[in-house]
Amino acid sequence: MADHGAKHPEGAFDRGYEGHARRQARLGLTLSPAERLRWLEQTMEELRRLRGKAAAGRATRSRSER
Repeated sequence: MADHGAKHPEGAFDRGYEGHARRQARLGLTLSPAERLRWLEQTMEELRRLRGKAAAGRATRSRSER
């Protein structure tokens, strides 16, 4: 059975969702509160930008493309 939380060699991604989530939590704990806030603001800005592109893409498709 595979270990879904095991890490790959240094510099590689963790395997599985749980391993990735644990690694991201550890990385977040190394940031200061101000750095975490800046990360959150940047992430929210990027998500808003991507959401706008997705909505714009839907609006420009013709009915035959759906």
